[in-house]
Amino acid sequence: MTLQELLQNPDYKQKFVLEKFIRHTLNITREEMRVQLERGLTTQESTEIINNYNSCTIDKKPLEYILGHVDFFGIPFYVDENTIIPRPETEYMITAVTEFTKERQKKETEQKKSDFRVLLDIWTGSGVLGISILLQNPDAYREVFLTDISAEALIVAKKNYDTLISTPLMKGGSEAGGSQNYDTRFIQSNLAAFIESYPIMKESPITLVSNFPYIPDDTFDNNALENVQKREPRLAFVGGEDGLELCRKMFQQIKEFKEKKLIREITMFLEMMTWQVDILRKEFWDWLDFEEVKTFHFNIRIVKAWIK
Repeated sequence: MTLQELLQNPDYKQKFVLEKFIRHTLNITREEMRVQLERGLTTQESTEIINNYNSCTIDKKPLEYILGHVDFFGIPFYVDENTIIPRPETEYMITAVTEFTKERQKKETEQKKSDFRVLLDIWTGSGVLGISILLQNPDAYREVFLTDISAEALIVAKKNYDTLISTPLMKGGSEAGGSQNYDTRFIQSNLAAFIESYPIMKESPITLVSNFPYIPDDTFDNNALENVQKREPRLAFVGGEDGLELCRKMFQQIKEFKEKKLIREITMFLEMMTWQVDILRKEFWDWLDFEEVKTFHFNIRIVKAWIK
């Protein structure tokens, strides 16, 4: 069987998916595939392509899990069924945090001072937020905490960190824009509970990013795609009746730590739906400020929150 015969086979109607698995199996680009249409496929190659195609289209296994990676902010991240597949809207958080970080660095330069900054990625999943921020802001943070309630998810995050930050190619090199000076910890924790165990939190300004579950239970059950409900971890999507259960819990943790003087200063970046921002403003107006810093489509916001 040639590539052209496979691509023209009417049994395989989802050509975009078919092309993805052809390119993955043969390790070729789209351009190379187009000029190799007469290339003959081995039995092993055709079997792998067809099995992957059927797994995706019939068994509803997400394409990214089969490929073993997803492109996020231009970087290939490893993913598996222990983590959700990062969505494009979450990339907006990287932009928001980078803008905030650059502005802070500019002010510090003008004031001729430099803070020892801490980055927390809570509910890190595959690590895309924390790692992407480090790659975009290589000199901005020194203490890094990637945390999750799932031990399996932390294994995925550690794999991505080792590949994208810790490998010799990436350390301090121009290829990654990274730094080898991070003191990074991978911690299994219930949201922000780990903070009280680390004195550095009360000595340095903290940037906290989190894409914890914010979809209401009923919304997920009634509207999520079949393959999402069947294949991706529900725990990473749903956040109770109004989706804000975990957010409230984390805010309460932060408030207690601030009252105990266990944290000095914290700026939080969160992803949520537009109507949820209004709920949080009403509930936490007395000690938190909120700013909607990025908008994805019409219903998803990247929100910055800080203690008044």
